[in-house]
Amino acid sequence: MFLSDEKPLEEKEFPDEADLCADDEEDIVPLSRCPVCGQLVYEETQQCPHCKEWIVGRRQVWRQSRKWYVRAGLYLTKTIVINWIFWLVMAAIVAFAALWELVR
Repeated sequence: MFLSDEKPLEEKEFPDEADLCADDEEDIVPLSRCPVCGQLVYEETQQCPHCKEWIVGRRQVWRQSRKWYVRAGLYLTKTIVINWIFWLVMAAIVAFAALWELVR
């Protein structure tokens, strides 16, 4: 049964009871389906290994859409302020020209 250089295990080499009882919760890996191809992938994965498409979670979609709204709002505000300043400067030039004509 044993080869010539093998010895049977000693008592201290046997696994403990705790080692034999595996936690089921540690072995469960959360899986989800790829929205493009429908294959099962790990929940934390960022790119599907089957179809190579990037997977964007619901939270990430909300974050990206918020960034879009913020950028669009800032662009609109900048445009309005620049137009307001432009027309204010133009009105000042016209007023200065009209005043110059009166003084001359």
